[in-house]
Amino acid sequence: MPYDPTDDPYLTGAFAPTQSELDATPVEVVAGTLPEDLRGTYYRNGPNARFPPLGSYTYPLDGDGMIHALRFDGGRVTYANRYVRTPSMAAEERAGRALWGGVMTPFAPKPEEAPEMQGQFKDLPDVNIVHHAGRLLALAEGARPFEMTPELATAGPYYFDGKLPQGICAHPKVDPLTGEMIAFRYAFEKPFLTWSTIGRDGSVTRADQPIDVDAAYMIHDCAITHSYLVLFVCPAPFDFTSQDVLRWAPELGTRIALVSRDGSAVTWVKADAFWVWHFVNAFEEVDANGATTVVVDYPVWSALAMGPSTATGHIARARIDPAQRRATFDTIDERMAEFPRVDDRRIGTPHRYFYCAGKDEEIGRGVFDRIRRYDTSTGESVEYAPEGRRVGEPVFAPSSHDPGEEAGYILTYVFSDDTTEVAVLRAADVGGDPACVLRMPRRVPMGLHGCWVPSGS
Repeated sequence: MPYDPTDDPYLTGAFAPTQSELDATPVEVVAGTLPEDLRGTYYRNGPNARFPPLGSYTYPLDGDGMIHALRFDGGRVTYANRYVRTPSMAAEERAGRALWGGVMTPFAPKPEEAPEMQGQFKDLPDVNIVHHAGRLLALAEGARPFEMTPELATAGPYYFDGKLPQGICAHPKVDPLTGEMIAFRYAFEKPFLTWSTIGRDGSVTRADQPIDVDAAYMIHDCAITHSYLVLFVCPAPFDFTSQDVLRWAPELGTRIALVSRDGSAVTWVKADAFWVWHFVNAFEEVDANGATTVVVDYPVWSALAMGPSTATGHIARARIDPAQRRATFDTIDERMAEFPRVDDRRIGTPHRYFYCAGKDEEIGRGVFDRIRRYDTSTGESVEYAPEGRRVGEPVFAPSSHDPGEEAGYILTYVFSDDTTEVAVLRAADVGGDPACVLRMPRRVPMGLHGCWVPSGS
């Protein structure tokens, strides 16, 4: 049955989808001055339903992808947006309505409705967008990505020269030292979990190496260090034989996999049940005796937070001892936060600062009203909190003049029900006045993840 979007907070208000697409349109600076050393493009993806859903709508897993692009060029900024045009979207546009059910109510179109799409899941490249080896890829949750041109045209599904035909995860990590992109993928049949590496030049150097797990578990994000791919296998298994397609099973506990990037071994560490959507970063510490500890920072939740949920969250640090196969956990901040980011040039190496979308009280699942910067050396945090509005993921845009960890800007969308702005915050002074505030030429829906691509990349 058609799903009523008017009764869903993730299809109305600031989340309401937009159907129109704009070409490069000038963006107005309404406060401050656009930094001259901010040169590049901020791409952001997010679910934007083309038609009213069938059966159900589960944020953040359902919806059609839409890419929003803000291009900065030393004093001038323009905005454009485009749908990620997939074969399933084309079939639905021909029909004039949704043909697939939501992920929690699986339903496929009839043969006469989409004969070329029989037996296929709907493409959902609506979670993230990454830039690697000169390609811009819109990413789904464990499926084929779609390549986008810099002008936001959809080039089509991308299979990495046929080496990764099933696709990759929504959150691969690019090693800034080697240029490699490290990815994983969970699947609904064996092998349930695999990992891959794509070289700096875009060639696949390791394809779908299996990691031994007993079932299909939802794993949204990963972290990397110099030596490891770090995966937290939280107890959220899929079961398509029951009404609980994705369930929370805390009796299974959480397992941490340290996957050696040389392919030599997988080290498993067991812990009590918890859930992780996203990671800040991970890195290795080596003590005077040569023993290695893997340090991982991340927002942690008491349970899988989807639909009505009483899950509580905070920011944690795990210290994992591969030799002893054990982990200890500390609290960095007891307040709820999500969408953590570091300067991408620090991925896999020690970081001092990181940034999150936060809140001090429950204002709705997946909704945040402030940007926080954490200093891991001092334990201090500062925040930017636009009164009465909501914020999106904080993305670090480095200065084109300075490689320092604080030399750059934090870009975040700022939402009300009717208008959208983008705040450009100084990374070294997140709690101060923004460097500038941009008023978007149209309302942009609240979304998910994005990336910064410097000019000339």
